[in-house]
Amino acid sequence: MKKLFIIPALLGAMFLTSCEDFLDVNYTKDSPITTSVDQVLPVATFYASQICYDHAEYGVYMCQALTTMGKSQTGSYPYSQGWEFLGVNRHPMWRRHFYDLGANIQKMNEIATEKGNYNALLIGRTIMLMSTMMTTDAFGDMPRSQVYQSSSPKYDTQKEVYDWMFQEVDELLELYQDPAWTKATSNLIISEKMDRIFAGDLSKWEAFCKGLKARLWLRKLPNWENNPAVCQEIINLANDALANWTEPRYNYPGGVTESNCPWGPLKPIINSWESRANRLDQSIPTTFFAKAILGAYAVFQDTRGHALDPRATKIMEARLSQDGVANIPLRHLESNYGTGTKDVITDFPDLLTITTRTNPYTSNTGYIPLMTTEELMFIKAEAQYWAGDISGAYNTTVEATKENMKRYGINELALKDDPEKAGDSFDQYHRFFNIKLPGASKFTIADLMQQKYVAMYLLPEQWTDMRRYNYSSSENGISYVHPSAGHAPVYVYDVKNVHTGASQIFKNDSVNFKAEYVLRRPYNLYEAYWCQPDDYGKNAPLSPNAWVARLNADTETETKYNKKELDRMGYYTTNAAGEKILDYRILKKRMIWAHNTSGKAISADPDIAWK
Repeated sequence: MKKLFIIPALLGAMFLTSCEDFLDVNYTKDSPITTSVDQVLPVATFYASQICYDHAEYGVYMCQALTTMGKSQTGSYPYSQGWEFLGVNRHPMWRRHFYDLGANIQKMNEIATEKGNYNALLIGRTIMLMSTMMTTDAFGDMPRSQVYQSSSPKYDTQKEVYDWMFQEVDELLELYQDPAWTKATSNLIISEKMDRIFAGDLSKWEAFCKGLKARLWLRKLPNWENNPAVCQEIINLANDALANWTEPRYNYPGGVTESNCPWGPLKPIINSWESRANRLDQSIPTTFFAKAILGAYAVFQDTRGHALDPRATKIMEARLSQDGVANIPLRHLESNYGTGTKDVITDFPDLLTITTRTNPYTSNTGYIPLMTTEELMFIKAEAQYWAGDISGAYNTTVEATKENMKRYGINELALKDDPEKAGDSFDQYHRFFNIKLPGASKFTIADLMQQKYVAMYLLPEQWTDMRRYNYSSSENGISYVHPSAGHAPVYVYDVKNVHTGASQIFKNDSVNFKAEYVLRRPYNLYEAYWCQPDDYGKNAPLSPNAWVARLNADTETETKYNKKELDRMGYYTTNAAGEKILDYRILKKRMIWAHNTSGKAISADPDIAWK
């Protein structure tokens, strides 16, 4: 990793240009020698939203919410850009953290300290805390303590990074309460133009910081340090954050390039090579997401284009059939399975919801939240569950789900009499809760996490949550349960027996919603590093560990500047010719928070599954 320095923001765009190889001096004909906090803060808040997009853009395929039409090992987008990594593959979120955010915030913090702009310093450190958490959760070990100090900084272990984050968040929350920092006369007057998230309101930034601490502590569940004291701490943190909560959103005004939301139909990218445009217009909802989780209708001409979950038709929009008259079903596809030769993308739902504009993220004037209100509520619910308060967890999950529905414009009154079948008037809103969340006595951790999965669509935590629960399914035999729940262990991402009997309010419910789905590894995984045995045997069965646990550090910059550190961490293996080559088996290595050290997970084969 080369030593990095501040690079100027472009006029009107509020983004940072960058080049392939950064210079070791803070001078080029295009970049200034000096800058100021008011110039850098807009860049920092802009990239705070962009790194959330970067992580979600990867994660939405990795957690099998979306897939694409191709299945070739080199042509399929989720495959080649998600879980192959054979060629040089620049991860935008790696570069976003160290280059765009890190280098700029480091410089801003230096200037802010010198000028006594402590309010800007608090904002910068809070953003870097968020970015560090997302980066280590994606990549594991990473440079932190020595970053920007040399061309080859040491990689801190993920435990060391987490130790620092726990210390940093506590220090930040103390400083947010220190008038010497928050009321300093030397503080910068921060306008909305400089801070499009909170316009410099430190009380709102403080609440967000509390939310980050709750998210940080949540990493201890369910595997790492799962005990009543930890659960209570998480509950308290979530409640404290929610008490003075304003959702941290970066709102995009629309217009040219980076003024548009990256999830919108204009699909803006920064400097072309540095970012990845969304592929929602080329993507397909998976069977897992559309059918199993959202309950897309499978039958009946007059119910096509509908689903049990009212959010389904807000997230995706059924297109017109070939005759242009009736809606076709909310079609879906197994992850990385590929389509037939006659299929075209218009046979599948529109994920940009071009006509209805009901998805708050997929508009050019949409927004990216750094953390949602319902995420905090789900954090609380998960802690309640593992504390043994099943009833409390159920109630909080219901409220969090309702909050997410409001985001899509769904409320109880609007759906009360919305018939989806001629001659039948039924309550879609309550029917959903009656089937998916029928009561505390039937509530499981699977119910909770599946609802959070929907709520985290197009957000970074969707993939992180699935990895925290180790892709729990009957496919790998990893299950979870709290002893007081009163039921057998459940596979968190298996969907079975959602609705087993005929409904009094809609007689065909049992046919439409009896989803039976086991979360499976994506089709067509590359044998070279996803099969057993781990010596790259041919035609071997898929390994129980054939799930992507992490991403690899940037294969271009880091192999150039930090090869020794990569080698030390196990990024290389020796081939038959005695040459060192990148060893992608590291992608199977679990994060610190995924290891079963608390005894809360039940694995069919601990020697393999927890390797």
